[in-house]
Amino acid sequence: MPEPTPSSARTWRLWLALYLAWSVVAGLVVALLVLRTGAAATDAVLAGGGAFATAFGLFLAVPATVRELKRMG
Repeated sequence: MPEPTPSSARTWRLWLALYLAWSVVAGLVVALLVLRTGAAATDAVLAGGGAFATAFGLFLAVPATVRELKRMG
């Protein structure tokens, strides 16, 4: 595997920050929607945390999968 260049490492950190920001937004939206249904705050935190974890996992997995599929042909 080639060594990452400084610009590619910087780009990766930027993408990682964007993944984190969008995951936080997803978690907050889900938590607020759950709160609006009248559920307890603990339920909203649990649902928001699940949404954050799921979104962040998908954001990390999709680019790696696409990169591997391109490499395979």
